[in-house]
Amino acid sequence: MYRVIKVLNNNVCMAKDDKNVECIVVGKGIGFGKRPGDIIEEDKLEKIFYVQEDVNKIKFSELMEKIRGDVIGIAEEIIAMAERIKSKKLNEHIHIALADHIAFAIERINMGIEIKNPFNIEIKALYKDDYNIALKALELINQRLNISLPEDEAGFIALHLHAALENAGLSNTLKNTRLVSQLVSTIEKHLGKHIDRDSIDYLRLVTHLRFAIDRLEKNAPVANELLASIKKKFKKAYNIEIQVAKVIEDTLGKKVPEEEIGYIAIHIQRLINTI
Repeated sequence: MYRVIKVLNNNVCMAKDDKNVECIVVGKGIGFGKRPGDIIEEDKLEKIFYVQEDVNKIKFSELMEKIRGDVIGIAEEIIAMAERIKSKKLNEHIHIALADHIAFAIERINMGIEIKNPFNIEIKALYKDDYNIALKALELINQRLNISLPEDEAGFIALHLHAALENAGLSNTLKNTRLVSQLVSTIEKHLGKHIDRDSIDYLRLVTHLRFAIDRLEKNAPVANELLASIKKKFKKAYNIEIQVAKVIEDTLGKKVPEEEIGYIAIHIQRLINTI
């Protein structure tokens, strides 16, 4: 049995269970017409969340004091939607980070500050599924809160979701996204041409760069039996990738193996052939 502590919106409430432990409950219409102390129909509950870590309990309590309840409610609906779509539980810090981010985005818009995301294209390509969820989240925010956050905001939400899904940490996810953008710019500089961000070759390139970075961070080497052939046949592409590898090494402080350089050179060669 769950009793209402505070209604955040029609679909989300702060509640206490029958052991008097606080939790967040999500379900269609569970908050409609409810007041503190009312019982929530258990058959209507879709999601129940307990803050487990002590540090997050403190942060969430502070969040409840400084942020509007409807903003926290929207954030909880988005988290429940993401977990349902991905069939995966998000890191509990997202319950604090996402609500705080949405509140800050609303504050900036109300102050007339334009929201720009310089990595939106890369985020859309790198984290396609998370970005699509973020678009649905953005639509929900704008409709429910009667505001007009731009599509660039979807990129920021997608980063939060991806970091929480992978337990990667937002700063690390953003760092790697920024690095991929820098690598693409480096490749364009050496090619002397712009890479079409809507092309399949661009999508393949950034996807491979992302996984190459992941492998380097996890110290997971990759075999490349074609390396000698790649170095011989794709000399220009391989030389460009050596420059790209230097950027990766300067950023991550890790040596990029020749095998990895060879695979990325194949993608660069494809660009040379099509641009």
